[in-house]
Amino acid sequence: MIACWRRNKGTWTALAMLPALGALLLFSGCDFDGYPQDLAYPLRTDDLVVGRADKDVPVQAYDRPGEFPKVLFAYLPEEDRAKLLADPAKLKPEQGQQLDALLKNIFGSPASPKVDGGNADVRELLVKLRSSLRLDEKTLAQGSMLYRQQCLHCHGLTGDGRGATAPWVNPHPRDYREGRFKFTSSGQQEGTRKPRKEDLVRTIREGINGSSMPAFRLLPDDDIDALASYVIHLSLRGETEFLVMQAALKDELDTTIEQGVNEYLANIGGSWETAQHSLIQPDAFPEYKTDAERTQSVQRGWKLFTQQGSAGQGAAAQAGIGCIGCHIDFGRRAAYKYDYWGTIVRPADVTTGVYRGGRRPIDLFWRIHSGINGTGMTAFGGTLQSKDIWDLVNFLQVLPYPQMREKYGIQLEAGN
Repeated sequence: MIACWRRNKGTWTALAMLPALGALLLFSGCDFDGYPQDLAYPLRTDDLVVGRADKDVPVQAYDRPGEFPKVLFAYLPEEDRAKLLADPAKLKPEQGQQLDALLKNIFGSPASPKVDGGNADVRELLVKLRSSLRLDEKTLAQGSMLYRQQCLHCHGLTGDGRGATAPWVNPHPRDYREGRFKFTSSGQQEGTRKPRKEDLVRTIREGINGSSMPAFRLLPDDDIDALASYVIHLSLRGETEFLVMQAALKDELDTTIEQGVNEYLANIGGSWETAQHSLIQPDAFPEYKTDAERTQSVQRGWKLFTQQGSAGQGAAAQAGIGCIGCHIDFGRRAAYKYDYWGTIVRPADVTTGVYRGGRRPIDLFWRIHSGINGTGMTAFGGTLQSKDIWDLVNFLQVLPYPQMREKYGIQLEAGN
């Protein structure tokens, strides 16, 4: 947050300055609690990522401190990049004006956020979402205030991940506007899988290991919940905007802008509602009565991870699922790739024990079962049974520790 005052260069003590500071804040109009009433969410102007480049990146490229990626899908030929991006500036002026007005009508403004509007069917759905996800105006106003204080500087006004401090952290903050959230406990769904609200609450509370996303454990639970509600609000608005723009720019919008907003928002809202009732519920974590039983589980997980083959149910899964194909040398030499946001990432180095989605056994189970949105991490819930996934979890928990690898008979390479 940018302070509304600067330190006096005189010799006053901090205590003597307090009355003057209070008067300054009172009469300056500085408001730490909310946004200006006349501030609106701007219509997006940056490129839309409308395709995916499923290939390795030939160079290891990092943004310099203070910079965002200069171009999305860097290192692709220009003609290939053009097929994967759409420019909102090419939207017809009347279409942009209609879309902007509709989004303002449904989602309000940063100072007065809401989720209310659309045709009769959409209104009925949004009533459910306001109840199940706490998207009522009072909660969203609370979340908006907290977001301005705690999140705006990284995640930006619209949730685009381009706040004032965002260029200085790597990885850059997440862009919510495509409706993709990486770390979820919800089961497989059609389209982009939405998180359960509990997933967002946990991410805010615990932070993300290996990134600049901090833990907000000192905030009261109700504040964290309100922040999660406001993030959902930004995501609903951003994804509706994204999909309508994409369809219009590709000449695939067979209806008016208003009808398009209603249709896409109905689908997006339905996905959020479905996700709240689709918790991945694995079989119970196996109880190992002896060290030998646990050793067998770890070694089965090692085999699944390292051996190529077609994964199947039960014993057939033991042919291996070839995680090593992406996590080359267990992630220590993994190739750089393009994610669904058009930026450069690499599969995790699983020898470090740092997992951004959490390192609890259930966190690892969820990642293997349903993959990681936006990254290309495969979902194996349809091909592996719970006991096979638990074997992989046991192996991953042993992997970072040389003494544990020795204990359970795991060798990563000759002499190790």
